[in-house]
Amino acid sequence: MRTNMEFAVAGLRVAEAVLPGHPDKLADQIADAIVDIALAKDPRAIVQVEVAVHHHICHVNGRVSTAGAPLDRAYVEATVRGVYERAGFGEPFPGVGDGTDYQCPHPAQVDVQLACTIDESDPDERAMREYTDDQAIHIGYAIGTPDTRWLPMEQHLAWLLRDELLKLTVTDRTLGAGPDGKLLVALRPTGTGAGGFTRYAPAWVVSSVQHIEAAPTVVLERAVRELFTRVLRLEAARMPELLDAPGADFVVRVNEAGPFTDGGPMNDNGQTGRKLVMDFYGPQVAIGGGALSGKDPWRLDRAGALRTRQIAVAMVQTGFVREARVTFVWGPRDQRPSGVVLEADGLVLDAPATARWLERFDPSLAATHAELGLAHVNWENCARAGQWGQRFGAAASAGDVVRPFTYAAV
Repeated sequence: MRTNMEFAVAGLRVAEAVLPGHPDKLADQIADAIVDIALAKDPRAIVQVEVAVHHHICHVNGRVSTAGAPLDRAYVEATVRGVYERAGFGEPFPGVGDGTDYQCPHPAQVDVQLACTIDESDPDERAMREYTDDQAIHIGYAIGTPDTRWLPMEQHLAWLLRDELLKLTVTDRTLGAGPDGKLLVALRPTGTGAGGFTRYAPAWVVSSVQHIEAAPTVVLERAVRELFTRVLRLEAARMPELLDAPGADFVVRVNEAGPFTDGGPMNDNGQTGRKLVMDFYGPQVAIGGGALSGKDPWRLDRAGALRTRQIAVAMVQTGFVREARVTFVWGPRDQRPSGVVLEADGLVLDAPATARWLERFDPSLAATHAELGLAHVNWENCARAGQWGQRFGAAASAGDVVRPFTYAAV
């Protein structure tokens, strides 16, 4: 029997990621799809919604206010159902069993309960979007390793393995896998590489992958193990100064809890904002702010998180900073943060240096919204593929991609 002591490693770094059908991530995608349709109608739409999913029920609470007229409630409901479909629910598995089985709930069977206010926005309230209506703290982070997309190694690998697992479950339908699933990757330090950055080796990966009853589970589990091992070997070859290849003691544990046939909201309830650490930088980095999904991009938590990340990435891209942390502190009615702290390799920049960075990246809500084009981002795709687009130092498949996710686009 495996004991916890077998995995007791000094400096162990861990991070997790989930597939789109995970109930919490499904709730995030639904909330952000509502943000998307509101912004398509009104770039200054006022949106603050929370979503809860369980079995065949999808409960939407909060407020959606747009100029001219409210969103059509039937259109909102159809949007919710579309997210279930894009996440992979209701899609059959040809060639597996009798070929008709699919993962529940089917989008057409979802009971969409719109308990949110859907109304026409007040012109005076819309005119005040450049002013904050709350207090908040935001922390942006970047590490000077472009090979990891400026993210901590464990967070980069968690998302990369998640993306490759998604491709596997979507493209090879004969496995009968998905759409729910999760993984956790653990790394152990092995020394210091180029630039003084810590080099790591994969210690182990734990993964749970949903499947239909007729799925060839032995084949599925072997495919997942081979996938993760291959991807980690390729990453080690791509950045040998930062990552060692999996060694003889590396292990991938798949579905060790047993059959995973009831997944998504049929297995557990989900709510917006529960994957907050995963959405930011993993458990090693403080995040400061609140959840991202379900909020229009004028909201502090969304705009501030993106601007601080952008500044942090720009700082390490100079080549003079190995690790950057940017903190914004806001009070009600602020147009710009009341407090800004920039840290380079653990040292706080002085006022003149901070001022120079803020001249380049105006931290105000108005400038952030305009310069980053936040009214034109596909936020549902951000909830699904990751919050940091190319402008924020992540892969091109994340927030910058404006096309909706489909199986064909994987």
